[in-house]
Amino acid sequence: MLKALANGINPETGEPIAAGSTANKPEAIRMLFTLVEALSVETEKHRLTSEERQRYNLTEGRSAKSHFPGTDEQKGVVARHFGQNESIEAPGSEFERSARAVAIQLEKMGLIAAARRLAYV
Repeated sequence: MLKALANGINPETGEPIAAGSTANKPEAIRMLFTLVEALSVETEKHRLTSEERQRYNLTEGRSAKSHFPGTDEQKGVVARHFGQNESIEAPGSEFERSARAVAIQLEKMGLIAAARRLAYV
């Protein structure tokens, strides 16, 4: 919106702003371009540490390790638990993963079908 005004365009109608308009005065145009530039400066995105992400996950009602990749060892344990006919929830609590995350991993390993994974939404 500010960029349109700075370029002499009415953002609501798309038509040029009248020559006598306050928005068309050089001081106003400079001010608008300064605002556009100041507001468009990209701020550096803060990357959360592993611990911060885990705390954030907990505050959002997710398991601490939600959206963290599982290790090969954890995947093997999940497969063994499943092979021993244990519930999908069992390995989830051991590794701080939701039942849904365990079901997704089991599907990726080809141990359950998508239809069964969908039961854990």
